[in-house]
This record gives sequence, structure tokens and C-alpha cells, in this order.
Amino acid sequence: MSLRIALLLTLAVASAAEWEAHADCDPDTCDTVDTVSLLQKDAEVHSKKDVKVAPKEAAGPEILQQTAVKIDTSKPLSGVAAAAEFLAMTLFVVLGCGSAMALKDEPGWLMQVSLVFGLAITCLAYAIGHYSGGQINCAVTFGLCLTGNCTWLQGIFNFVAQMCGSVFGALILSAIFGEARDKTGGLGTNAVAPEVPKHSALIAEIFGTFLLMFVVLQTACNPATTANSMNAPIAIGLAVFLAHCFMIPLDGCSINPTRTFGPMLVRKMSYKNQQDLSDHWVFWAGPLLGAALAAGVSKAMG
Repeated sequence: MSLRIALLLTLAVASAAEWEAHADCDPDTCDTVDTVSLLQKDAEVHSKKDVKVAPKEAAGPEILQQTAVKIDTSKPLSGVAAAAEFLAMTLFVVLGCGSAMALKDEPGWLMQVSLVFGLAITCLAYAIGHYSGGQINCAVTFGLCLTGNCTWLQGIFNFVAQMCGSVFGALILSAIFGEARDKTGGLGTNAVAPEVPKHSALIAEIFGTFLLMFVVLQTACNPATTANSMNAPIAIGLAVFLAHCFMIPLDGCSINPTRTFGPMLVRKMSYKNQQDLSDHWVFWAGPLLGAALAAGVSKAMG
């Protein structure tokens, strides 16, 4: 009973204090002051939420720019970019052609070699993309110059570096395998199969390089795909893999004149098993035409 009385007394005192506070306040301003205070608190809460969200939204594009494969045309010439292309082409020839030299005619060799070429491009594009765009192919460099994604002067330097890298990679393969252990008999260089007409191989090279160049332009260079451009090397590697899957039986699948040139030259200099070079033009004309066609289509699409 005494506890109830104490509670009632406490409530009565609290009510009296609250009434006294309102009595001292101007009736015309009390409600307004309370309302303004609430609005200010609400605004402060919303501003704090905005402060928390804004950095996340601003960080998105910055992160994408750091991770995406982009080609910097702000500088007319970069020796670092050319050096990166030399290194990447050397590794590409060693990995791609080396897999063919080691695996040809083994069970499942065509799929394995196709995967190595595709995965090698993906890895190397990620590795050097922030230096040169990860071109690793003079046909791709040509297409990028045509579309304004690479300066012509830088393109020439990259081309020279790629050619030197291809030759150096072929020399490394020659030292690793030698002619006796080379299952391709020619450092994995390209040659049109005897049963395949040259014009058929040319069309295949045009189509395969068109696929590769179109994927490069739409995934790594198109501003509309900036949100996904960090995945561009994966798509580019898949394009290389797909082209090799059906083109290896036709002509070994070049779609990359630079990768073809190095093994051809080193074979010519050091192998007893010489190659008929009457079809070598196919591996230059086809890829360059395919890259130019993809550049034209991409520009027409906007």
C-alpha cells in the first residue's frame, strides 16, 4: 500500500514540474520551438546518412578506373608501355606455343592448347593493362590506333616491342625443347593445313580476329561498359579461346601476326625442318583485315 502511495506522489511531482515549465513559456512560441527542434534533428539525421552514403558512391568510379583495362592516350609515347608489351609477348609465345610443342597429338591436346592461349591472354592483360592496355597483338594495336584508343606513334613502338618479344620467346622455346622434342616440328608456328584452301584460312583469320577485336573495343574501350570493364580481360581471353577451338585444325589459329612471326623466324634460322612460307601472308592479311573491320563496325555502332 505504501509503495502505491509513493508512486502516485512521484507522478504528481513530475506532472507539476512539467506544467510549471509550460507555464513559463510563451504559448505562441512553445509549440513552434518544439517543432523547429524536431525538424533540425531530422535534418541532422538525414545529413549524417548522406555523408555515409556519398563516399561509397564516389568511390565506385575511382575503383573501376584503377582496376579496369584502359588505354591512356594522354601521353604521345611511353617506353614503359612498349617494354610491357615486349615482356607480355615473350611470355605469351612461351606459354601458348610451348603448350602446343609439348602436347600436340596427345589426348585432348586441342582443348588444352586453346585454354592455354586464352588464359595466357587473360593473365597478361590483367598484369600489364595499366601500363599499355594489354594489347599483346599487333592486329589489336592496329585496331586501337584506328579507333583513336592508341596513338599511332605509341602503336609503332608497341609493334616493334611485340615483334622483338615474339622472337625472344621463340628463342627461349628453342632452348627449352629443341627440334627433337618439339611435337609441332616448327616451334608452334602457323601453317595452313594441306587440305584447307588458302582463301578458307584467310576468311577464318578475318573472322577470328574480328571476334577478338570487337570484344576488346566493346569491353575495354567503350565508355558504356565502364561498370564491367574490370572484367574485360576475361572476355578477351574467352574470345581467344573460342577462336582457337575451331581454327587450330585449319591453320593453327593465329589471329595475331606477331605471335606467328617470331616462331617462324627462329624456325627458319635454326630448324632443319624448314617451312614453306607461301601461306605466311594469310596470317598478316587476315588479322589486320579482321581488326579493321571490327574497328569500323564499332565506330558505326557508336
